[in-house]
Amino acid sequence: MFKKKTKDSGIFDDLPVFQGHPSTQREPSKKSGRRAMFIPDKAATADLGSDQLAANTGKQKEQWLEIIFQSEHRESKQRAIASWLQETHRVQKWWATSIALMYLKWREEPKTNAVSDTVVRVSKVIEASRVRVFSILNSEKLYGDEFKRFLKITDSERLVLTFEDGTRATIVFQDAGSNCEVLVEHEFIAGKATVKNRTVFWNELLTRVASQVGR
Repeated sequence: MFKKKTKDSGIFDDLPVFQGHPSTQREPSKKSGRRAMFIPDKAATADLGSDQLAANTGKQKEQWLEIIFQSEHRESKQRAIASWLQETHRVQKWWATSIALMYLKWREEPKTNAVSDTVVRVSKVIEASRVRVFSILNSEKLYGDEFKRFLKITDSERLVLTFEDGTRATIVFQDAGSNCEVLVEHEFIAGKATVKNRTVFWNELLTRVASQVGR
């Protein structure tokens, strides 16, 4: 008796369609953790700027360096640092790897410390070739029970080593005529008493090496 009302379709097809305002349109971005991070289409890199880091990770370069240095991963390798950043600080993988590379690059560079009682600098000319002196100082047993591991070894040029107390020493080998000049910079030492002990340690060690090659 009653006809079923049919639904009209397409009656508004000829009306104009207005797009939303450009300010409401968002560019697609990859997200991880708490922040949206732009992920560059290239391999991870140590050359990151503070502004770039701040925009994508919420922290600047100096802040990330301090965070890692104050953590238990101060002397860890790249993979361990990157994994820790992902798990603990919820940093996306590309950025975590790049921050780890940035930290390792910074860690290997000699530091200039403004506070004089945090660094020990000792030098000594040893009457032997640079290769000979390097071969002697490139021995873990020489540094006692507090030695942790070598961070970097550049043949006949430089040794970077760390100790159990978190301090780090850089030993540089330079030609001095037919002899070798050894330059030691021991960093991140806390307390004047410890500075004194470290100074004695290095002077005695270099004296012992000089005596050994002079036999």
